[in-house]
Amino acid sequence: MKSKYRQSILNIRDALSSSEVSSLSKEIVKNVNAEFSLDEVGILGSYFSVNNEVDLAAINKKRFNENRLTTYPKIGPNHSMNLIAPKSFEQLIKNKYDIYEPSDGDAINSMEHEIIIIPTVGVDKNGYRLGYGGGYYDRYLKSIHKNSYRPLLIGLIYDFQFLDDSINEIHDIRLDIVFSETQSKNFES
Repeated sequence: MKSKYRQSILNIRDALSSSEVSSLSKEIVKNVNAEFSLDEVGILGSYFSVNNEVDLAAINKKRFNENRLTTYPKIGPNHSMNLIAPKSFEQLIKNKYDIYEPSDGDAINSMEHEIIIIPTVGVDKNGYRLGYGGGYYDRYLKSIHKNSYRPLLIGLIYDFQFLDDSINEIHDIRLDIVFSETQSKNFES
């Protein structure tokens, strides 16, 4: 069932033009900033957008230029992942999935983050994230997810990425808040 939804959403997302991605991304970021100023978050977990994901380049660049601590995922052996604060954007490398990640920098403990933005293919009606199928974020966040003093986990998606069904499995991470170009949905318990 997940693979059916994943492929359907990715097909629609792949069909977006670069101008649509740019325009929709600006609206989504505007909606996030209406609730949280991403420029002022202490430690932000972000990502480098690929394949028509919501474009975070402007946020990433601004935070880096203002020396605001921002981390990015870096995959490791045995399907592990860390969030790394890069020393430079000039030394990024592409991982085996063709996604940019820091080549050097400091690993920042997940619990030190104020907000972690998680790349998301879709979100079900209960706030559970449909990812790309590798389980990196599910494994990385498993130990902190039930902690009441943990970072806020948010997803940034386009409206068509909301699912009307419940598709979560026991290992899936539920997002706290999801923003699209027209709405935000709060799933905090």
